[in-house]
Amino acid sequence: MTREEVVRRNKAKCLRYKKAAVSGLTLWEIREKLGEITEACDEVVYWMDSDDQTLVDALDGDYEDADRFKADFAVLSADADRMNDDMYGIWEPERFDDILVVSGIGNQRGEMLMGYDTYECDYYGIDPFLGGWAEKESTKRLERLTKKELLEQMAQTVSITFAFLGIQSRYQDLKAAMDILRAQNKEYLDSVKLLNELHAQLWDEYGHMDYKVEHQMDAIIQRMPQEAFL
Repeated sequence: MTREEVVRRNKAKCLRYKKAAVSGLTLWEIREKLGEITEACDEVVYWMDSDDQTLVDALDGDYEDADRFKADFAVLSADADRMNDDMYGIWEPERFDDILVVSGIGNQRGEMLMGYDTYECDYYGIDPFLGGWAEKESTKRLERLTKKELLEQMAQTVSITFAFLGIQSRYQDLKAAMDILRAQNKEYLDSVKLLNELHAQLWDEYGHMDYKVEHQMDAIIQRMPQEAFL
């Protein structure tokens, strides 16, 4: 790297605060996360369609709950996909970042500020000192807008942010519930497999019962839900 390149690189690093954004809440990141949520929900719906009995069993045989679960994922997938499409109509992406930087929503959510590096052509985290400068720069740009433009931008930013956080929260809740059901189902299947293995060891070649194995089987059976024996 030449001396001139080093100078340009260091200058770009020091000026990252000029174009700041809240980590995790840039328009690009929001679109990417919405795409991931849509894909994940579609995978769950596909799994339910191809193996709905597994979900019904995990829900203690409740077909209505299984249908509601599937519908919740399908609706969430459609909502995330529709919002992703709508966001391509954003006409001032930089003002979106400026409003979030000035609002302090990043601090409230424990997110850090990022600054755009013109040399690296990417965003990087900036320290709290430069974060103060970043807020001032964002404020200056917003002050150039008319009151009408500022209100329109704020309304658009608030609408997008809360809509996204709502979709993200719904997905996290559904995913947590699904993870629990899958874990319960896996535990049940593992127990059945272990019972079969122990049953093969229950009697020796002379027809004598191994009471230690019997006690192990009893302990496993006691931990299994009553519905497993219906």
